[in-house]
Amino acid sequence: MLVNRILLSVVLLLAGGLDKAFAGVEPDPLSLWQAGDRAAAIAAWKSLAGHGDGEASLYLGYLYRNGIGVEGDDALAAKWYRQAAQAGHAEAQYELGLMYELGIGVPGDPGEAAYWYGLATTEFCPAELSAGGRLGDR
Repeated sequence: MLVNRILLSVVLLLAGGLDKAFAGVEPDPLSLWQAGDRAAAIAAWKSLAGHGDGEASLYLGYLYRNGIGVEGDDALAAKWYRQAAQAGHAEAQYELGLMYELGIGVPGDPGEAAYWYGLATTEFCPAELSAGGRLGDR
């Protein structure tokens, strides 16, 4: 519990520029999260993800993968990462590749892993991925 609170504090510090990604969205999920209304933030991210927002899908993937604010669910994490990955989000492509490599939430499949890793690396180096860093996990 304390680790999650520390993690959330780091997330909020590192997320300073992320509010711009959701600017003009009512309600703003990051503002809701920062105000402690996780359920409303998650609902807002789901709404945005339902309209194809890759960043919102990435957040949902991360939350479900790590059980932050929701019951951890690797299959749902893979679903949200896939949606973000298909929208061209390199971080989600990398995370989905990792899930396929390790067989987490999806059947292990080295070919699928290589495919998603390949897409991610065409965007930028995986070492530079920042979703976990923005959320305080990397």
